[in-house]
Amino acid sequence: MKKISLFGAVSTGVGMLIATSCFVSSASGSSAVGTPFVIAIVIACIANMLAVLSIAELNAIMPNLTGGIAQYTLAGLGPLLTIVTMVGGYLISNVFAAPAEGAMFANVMTEMTGKAIPPAVFSVGITIVLIFINLKGVNMSTLLQEIVAAFMVVSLLALGIIGVLGLGSGEQVAQDAVISSDLKDILPLTATAFWFFIGAEFIVPLGKDMKSPKKVPLSMVLSLGIMGIIQILLVFGFKNYTLWSDLGSAASPHVLYAVNMLGKWGKYWMIIVAIFAAVSTQNSIICSVSEICCGMAKMNLLPAFFQKKNKNGAPYWVIIILGVLTCIIEASGISTGEQVAFLTLTCSLFWMLSYITSHVNVIMLRRKMKNVPRNFKTPRFPLLQIVGIALQVYMMFNISTDPVQRRNIYILCFVLFAALFIYAFIWVKYRLKLPLLKGIGVHQVMMMESPEYHRIHSDLKNENNTNMGT
Repeated sequence: MKKISLFGAVSTGVGMLIATSCFVSSASGSSAVGTPFVIAIVIACIANMLAVLSIAELNAIMPNLTGGIAQYTLAGLGPLLTIVTMVGGYLISNVFAAPAEGAMFANVMTEMTGKAIPPAVFSVGITIVLIFINLKGVNMSTLLQEIVAAFMVVSLLALGIIGVLGLGSGEQVAQDAVISSDLKDILPLTATAFWFFIGAEFIVPLGKDMKSPKKVPLSMVLSLGIMGIIQILLVFGFKNYTLWSDLGSAASPHVLYAVNMLGKWGKYWMIIVAIFAAVSTQNSIICSVSEICCGMAKMNLLPAFFQKKNKNGAPYWVIIILGVLTCIIEASGISTGEQVAFLTLTCSLFWMLSYITSHVNVIMLRRKMKNVPRNFKTPRFPLLQIVGIALQVYMMFNISTDPVQRRNIYILCFVLFAALFIYAFIWVKYRLKLPLLKGIGVHQVMMMESPEYHRIHSDLKNENNTNMGT
């Protein structure tokens, strides 16, 4: 199997981060306060960099694990919280994230072709194509990711630079750069900016296939840094070519910006960007989440069929389930900016909890395993973890600046977390028969990666069942 390069790993991270649905968040934040939104972007980027540093240390303790954060949490906090935070933070949240991107792609295509073709045809169609691509295995999806991510980075950087320097063929608008400089207006928007930086840790499950697994931390930080630069440039570009009020009300703000700046050629360019972004984000989600769920199944935290793989080495059950759920939500007809924002913010809240869990895992394992060698340790322990947790908690309490939307997000997340907690409690207590909140030894967690471990445990279980029968 061909090993993944640093470029391939960064491509996966950037591919997950770069999404046209980010334009809804960017438009929302920019239209609220103007260019000071970049302050919120920087804070959100720092918060997520702190999160991936903790994840990098966890990966250094237990490298090359397919379940990634799930396995770290199993060792640090036990099986109950592992199931709740990981299934919520990755499986459920990405069931919201993928359709949001599909909806943005469909909006662009509908603007281009008219309303003769229902938007859901475009979003569902591209998801089905990506399901088949990922069923061909991780190498094929990573190759696709490298091509797509390179195009996306170059395109969005160019769109930002053209806007900032005023090089577009369209007429520049006259408007104030600053709508509000009050930190009470700016800081709550960090939760809005958080969406730009979700998913860099999806590089972790690919560590076992990288040429140099030690470059996992660098890959994650580079992915976040690239995305931060792109978003800051776009905010200043918006100021020159799009009225703040128009930007906030547009269903496809990226198309509005590109057309205002470059005319019809901007529209064509944005169509290509929308296609590549939908491919990039959904491909990263399907590829990485399937590996995470496969790793969780190895630990018996999910049903065993989640780890079944086809001849190409793809965990086909997870890919199919995730793809089908994505298609169902896309077929429901989501299209407005408000609907997309609701999906992305709900997804963000789940993700924030998983990042808090990662920081807590580092604190727990530093205490339990202080003498275990690590090729990477976060500096200034535990200061960075405490700051990271504080930033995530602040964003959770400010998940939306709209009180009604915030309440609806909390209600939905409460219902989903309650259902997850009930499932996890029953599964751990009666299926696994393990202590709910007691961490499992790191060595045992790492041994779970081996097929031999599961063969021995299966043989012992069969032997016990035979003895009971006699």
